[in-house]
Amino acid sequence: MSEEARGTRGLTRRLFIGRSAGTALAVGGLGSFIAACGGGSGKGEVVVMAWENYVDPEIQSRFNKATGIKMRGVAAESDQDMFTKLKAGGGKQYDVVFANCGFSPLYYKNGLTEALDLSEVSSAKNLWPVFKENTTFPYVVEANKVMLYPSMWASFGIVWNTDKAQVAPPYSWKALWEAPKGKVIMQGAGDDFLSLAGLALGVPREKIYSMTGPTLKQAADYLAKLKPFQISKSSDQVTADAIRTGKAYVGQATSLGLAYRINQKAGKDLAKIELPKEGALGWVDGPQLVKNAKNRANAIKFIEFLTGDPAMQDWLWKANRFGMASKTTSERILGGASADASVYKSLGGGQPQLSEKLVFQGPPNNPQEWTAAYDQVVAG
Repeated sequence: MSEEARGTRGLTRRLFIGRSAGTALAVGGLGSFIAACGGGSGKGEVVVMAWENYVDPEIQSRFNKATGIKMRGVAAESDQDMFTKLKAGGGKQYDVVFANCGFSPLYYKNGLTEALDLSEVSSAKNLWPVFKENTTFPYVVEANKVMLYPSMWASFGIVWNTDKAQVAPPYSWKALWEAPKGKVIMQGAGDDFLSLAGLALGVPREKIYSMTGPTLKQAADYLAKLKPFQISKSSDQVTADAIRTGKAYVGQATSLGLAYRINQKAGKDLAKIELPKEGALGWVDGPQLVKNAKNRANAIKFIEFLTGDPAMQDWLWKANRFGMASKTTSERILGGASADASVYKSLGGGQPQLSEKLVFQGPPNNPQEWTAAYDQVVAG
């Protein structure tokens, strides 16, 4: 529950699997986009605060080349880090701030961001409908009006080594508690683990982060029964290696694509991964429009470029390997090189309806109580 532990979801969940690959991608598509964005020089600037991957020099260079607008990127480590900085600086210092969608209501309710009418963003027509119309998602104010523009998404899942364990359908998080002691690996931090325990016990997805009192205690007690379990604070690779080598038989993975990566390295079909019947943690991320932003018009152009330019979208996919909220981009990936299509299918990227089974990672309603509950799990 520490800031460091929670921050790992921000920076390290976006490891650059092919970081240098982006520079090798053709900049095709930029020419037509320049006209749409009003390319030229001396068009001012836009200040963007985000995780490292969204303020990469490659993005800054492409955006400037396409629009003539200078992008100033401010790298941050976590949602908490960005929220604190925005609260201190506001629209005087930043124009765009990124977030996981579970945190977007926190910004909005504190008057730090404004709701974005998607009619203002030409690239919104490319989105999967679920990401702009489902009002149960925490960032959707109403159909086509959002606190956060959806960019990428991912679902957690239960992963296992088929040589060491058998997880039978209907798949459930309870399979973790049925594995041999010490052979379970969990990835993330205390609030993630408590959330998962709550799901396993049948707490409705929409009530997970509001668990309190006896319900939270029950989740904490159930989590304690899983001890001792292995913990990977931030690394997908640590989780993958533990499952592949049999150090762990079963675990909680932060991406549905993890089994594909394990099997590629093992050279055979060794691992399986499924989205449990209770649902899973997950996230949708993206840019938010800062309220009273000094460079609002340029902020809109940045969002349009990042989410609408085909070459920029392909770069984001190559650099991050997560599901894309853009239906147009998803269909291009699935219809392209077979290796990319296989990876994308393994992530569930072509099945946006999976996002409707997610508990979007965000702050608990009562963080101090959650911290105390997890401390008891650790101490017990």
